[in-house]
Amino acid sequence: MPTLPPPPAIKLTPAEAAAIAKRGRKLMRAGRITHCQWAVLDCLLWSCRSPATGAIVVSFLGLQKLAHVSRATVSSAIQALEQLRVLRRIKRRVRCLWHQGGQQSRQATNAYVLHPPRHSEFNSRTVYQSDRIELLYVQRQSPANSAATAAALAQQRKVMQERLLTTRGRWSL
Repeated sequence: MPTLPPPPAIKLTPAEAAAIAKRGRKLMRAGRITHCQWAVLDCLLWSCRSPATGAIVVSFLGLQKLAHVSRATVSSAIQALEQLRVLRRIKRRVRCLWHQGGQQSRQATNAYVLHPPRHSEFNSRTVYQSDRIELLYVQRQSPANSAATAAALAQQRKVMQERLLTTRGRWSL
């Protein structure tokens, strides 16, 4: 199977990762997710996430082995966490071409994006989510930091444009 490009990911700070874990524990105590579903979230957050890029690419079998749960539990956990907007699943497909002009579409390993809580003491940015794009709005700072803020926004705009150019027309998010 060909090598796929890395999925769009948000690199989480340690504080944001801790905020996600705290939210998962609160959801479990409130009865909105089960202990096994929380174990799957914990594996995604701490065992499967790349610290360098924040990308999470793992198969159901890998999650089964890490969380010590069944495949059905992994599936229900992913669905429950998606409904609670803790994470987003990115279905990835590979189109294989055959020698006589035929083609086949195969399911590749899913990718996941974790979303930090929107308004926590650790997260000062506001995130608006759509099906395809995440727009980040940084809070307005003092005029003394306006040059640094403009440079940071230009860098973020460049990253988002590169992400759009690499994913447009190939895979759907």
